Amino acid sequence: MSRAMDPDTVARLNSNENSHQAYSQIVKALSLPDKGLLEFEILRDFYLFEDQWFLKEGNAVAVHKLALVQAFLVARRKLASWPTGGSLFSDDEIYDATAVTILFDAEHLTAVNARKQIIQKQLASEDSDARKILEREKRTIDSIVTSRLHRHTKSPTLWSHRRWLITQYRKYHIPIDIVEDIESIVCVSGVRHPRNYYAWNHARFLVNNTHDFDSGKLLKAVETWCAQNHTDISGWSFLSFLINFDKDCSENSLVISRVLELVDSLRLSNESVWVFLRTLAASRVMTDEAYARFRDIQKGLLETATTPADDKAVLRKAVEWCETYRDC
Repeated sequence: MSRAMDPDTVARLNSNENSHQAYSQIVKALSLPDKGLLEFEILRDFYLFEDQWFLKEGNAVAVHKLALVQAFLVARRKLASWPTGGSLFSDDEIYDATAVTILFDAEHLTAVNARKQIIQKQLASEDSDARKILEREKRTIDSIVTSRLHRHTKSPTLWSHRRWLITQYRKYHIPIDIVEDIESIVCVSGVRHPRNYYAWNHARFLVNNTHDFDSGKLLKAVETWCAQNHTDISGWSFLSFLINFDKDCSENSLVISRVLELVDSLRLSNESVWVFLRTLAASRVMTDEAYARFRDIQKGLLETATTPADDKAVLRKAVEWCETYRDC
């Protein structure tokens, strides 16, 4: 959602005195369900109904932009008293205010830092339940970064906050299934915002900081995602990272073989998949047999009249790259 407001929204905002009611309703909308994640969407003004601040069906929540702006103004005033030490609001109230603030502005560092300090304070309590505290925060952040909110899904601030959360999980010895995490959070964010390098870099962080996970299962999940989003170079780059991360994984050769079969059957000539293939070929992760097939497919696409001229240039560069670096 853009933070820019059109003149009509500004006029409505100035004439509407229900900001506190809007705030309380948006806080209610942000309440987590018993299971699963919330999925947020911001509605345009023509969906605005009288005295109805949000629409909810199951775990899907649609918030009116005007109501969110009104709620943000209230949340900002509450957050302004933090962390001076003289805040009139409790930690729970500030925590709610930060959630509203982040839903409006994904890059609001003060709100994110306030959440960190409140969580740390809660974790330091003798009778605290670390798992419950961290899971609540993780589900909130995951709901936002996987929703249909273009700026939030690729927010460096929110992905950085999630990395901090993962370090807290490690600190309190709470296990995380990173295969499920990457499949249900990173892959979904990658669909919501194509070429989402912040999300895929987070996936690298998870892999690099986890010693025990099913690499074959993760490879299959990411391969499937790449096949369904074959023009997204960020996903292919992560798949290449996985193959090189565990070069002894028995699934590697199968993944490469299936990708070559996909490229051949669909006649794919786009740069994303061919940069992936040339990188593996040049690094010798690709066997001689697979490399021979790689060259045959490349030759066939070059001779195909329907292959775009720009893609033919990509195919030529892919082979030049391999010829330069494969024997190094």
